[in-house]
Amino acid sequence: MLDVAAHVPPFSAALGALGGAVSEFEHDGGPRWRLTAHYATEPDPAALTAAIAVAAASLAIGTPEIAVEPLPAADWVAEYRRATPPVTIGRFFIRPAHFDGPTPDGLDPIRLDAGLAFGTGEHATTQGCLLELERLAGEGRAVGRALDLGCGSAILAIAIARLWPDAPVIAADNDLEAVTTAAANLADNGVAGRVTAIESDGYAGLAGDRFDLIAANILAGPLIAMAGALAAHLAPDGAAVLSGLLLDQADDVAAAHAAHGLGLLDRRDIGEWATLTVAPARRSRR
Repeated sequence: MLDVAAHVPPFSAALGALGGAVSEFEHDGGPRWRLTAHYATEPDPAALTAAIAVAAASLAIGTPEIAVEPLPAADWVAEYRRATPPVTIGRFFIRPAHFDGPTPDGLDPIRLDAGLAFGTGEHATTQGCLLELERLAGEGRAVGRALDLGCGSAILAIAIARLWPDAPVIAADNDLEAVTTAAANLADNGVAGRVTAIESDGYAGLAGDRFDLIAANILAGPLIAMAGALAAHLAPDGAAVLSGLLLDQADDVAAAHAAHGLGLLDRRDIGEWATLTVAPARRSRR
């Protein structure tokens, strides 16, 4: 268990360097984090201990507790398929790559292979974002350019391209593996011509670009830290859909954006997760 989000990357890299598939989990709403690595064979105990010790030393912190447990034998492909059935969210029918059944009448299919990237449609934050995007489109909101920041699988970028067929979209992520997965999904869904997948650390790779619509399904901490950058990249009549935050983090995220002139348009709670839609506050006219 790690006490600070900034400590996660060195330990994640250390576990991954030993050949593990690493997952990162915010524990009980933060700030503590738990990392889980899955290996095809049991990792060498000495190598694992040394890798974790080096990561801890680089951060000048104590070595966190390590637990190694064998996984029961299972058909993991079958387990994955069982755990990821198709999902209907509003007008969208999210089809995992392994699903070969028909799309129900009246629904818009999004074919998705998440790979190592976040975003398969089953998580409440993804659902909240998709429903908010559909709500904005239903209200007739005009979108000239759009951004899916922290795009993961690019599920939100694909939805934006479907909801606003004339709008060019950028799908950005700081993880090159996610960018690769996103590009494949964009091509698979026939929107690669209008959606561009790029590697970007937050807004750093977007220069002075401004967008009429921004979707950012990441985490509360980064959303708060990048509130000013979001405000700078949002068009005066634009809107931003934000998620990846727990219910008790929503007020802090809203307040951070309010400090940069962005008012709350809507809030959607699903389970223990919240999705916020913000926009530049209207100046009073005299």
